[in-house]
Amino acid sequence: MPPDGLLAVLDVAAIAVVAYLGGLLMQSLGQPRIAGEMAAVFAAGLLLGGQIADVVPGQQAGGRIADLFPDMAVAVVTVVGGLGLILYMLLVGITIDPERMRQRAGAIALLTVSAIGSMVLLALVGGPLLVAAGGWKPAGVSDGAFIIALAAALAANGVPIVARILEDRAMSSAVGAIVIDAATCITGLALIGAAVAIDGGDVPAGGRVALRASVGLLVLALVLAVVRSRRFAVGPAVAVAGAVALAVLSGVAGDALLSSLLIGPLAIGVAVRKGGATALAVERCLGLLVRRVMLPVFLGLAALHTDLRELGADALAPALALLAMAIAIKPVVAYAAARAAGFAVADARAIGALLQCGGVMTIAISLDLLDAHVIDARLHATLTLVGLVSTIAAGPLLPRTWVGTTDGVMPAKHREPQI
Repeated sequence: MPPDGLLAVLDVAAIAVVAYLGGLLMQSLGQPRIAGEMAAVFAAGLLLGGQIADVVPGQQAGGRIADLFPDMAVAVVTVVGGLGLILYMLLVGITIDPERMRQRAGAIALLTVSAIGSMVLLALVGGPLLVAAGGWKPAGVSDGAFIIALAAALAANGVPIVARILEDRAMSSAVGAIVIDAATCITGLALIGAAVAIDGGDVPAGGRVALRASVGLLVLALVLAVVRSRRFAVGPAVAVAGAVALAVLSGVAGDALLSSLLIGPLAIGVAVRKGGATALAVERCLGLLVRRVMLPVFLGLAALHTDLRELGADALAPALALLAMAIAIKPVVAYAAARAAGFAVADARAIGALLQCGGVMTIAISLDLLDAHVIDARLHATLTLVGLVSTIAAGPLLPRTWVGTTDGVMPAKHREPQI
């Protein structure tokens, strides 16, 4: 075997290559590249067998994982993958225009409430059934925390995945922007829900999370107000370095305050002036590297934490039932909400297809919950399947000829009702 340092570099390169080839294959079939990237990485993990050590406390690495991913390689993959997800959330945030969000508040609120509400109802029904079946909830975790955790992971939308699908199909439209905005709101609430579950899942935990979130947002607003002042006019290189530094620092702070790396970088991206020099420089310097290498490495990290063999004969039926319900309910509810908001049938179908995509965010939240021992490896494997299958399903569900409304203002018949 090569030295651990060289093996770590080879592991990162291998993950990126496997993801790239999977993406090319899926693209050749007329489906989103990101679906192929995810499927290829998780298929490779399944072929290697097992997962890295201590995903379950005291458990040894399984299959070829221990040989191919020694401690140094796991550490490198963890850092590169985590940084990749942070930077991709920064890139996603840069595409979000707060002013346009305010103009579409009615439709975004309706889509957000319907998506969150449907998954809360599914968790309220399915959570107690899983608890009663045994083997799905770690000892010492309250039923309330478990149900909140399940609802948060199921509700999360794969904002980075949805953005990639829209990019791959060149769907830069007002409807596409609404999907990103609604997905951001849904996922933000899901991340907060996961933080509440990790903190205990009760009313005091909700209060503590709300207080920490308020303090964090206040500090972030003050920092951004200073940085965006005219006194801080800098060149593109310094602007990119500053944006990356703020994204990383806000991610670390968010992890400490809310047990999530992702809210802060997303907020930093939203605060960047749209179409400005900083936004263009960040995209030019980081876009290809993050999308083609660093984000796939995070998928590899998730695959290393997942052993689908946890879903043995006794767990397979509940897992498949939860998967089927989540994939069936989310697009139908989102479609109905979009139609209620006044969208045309094709646009509503596209909104339903994209908002059902749990993608990388379902997997990321599940990883956070697994690391905090709020859920066990069996439920994490199930939620990983939800994220993976919902991503693969997004392409077939999306109308092939749909491009959405291309201008910045939707036609009157598609606009949300005034509320």
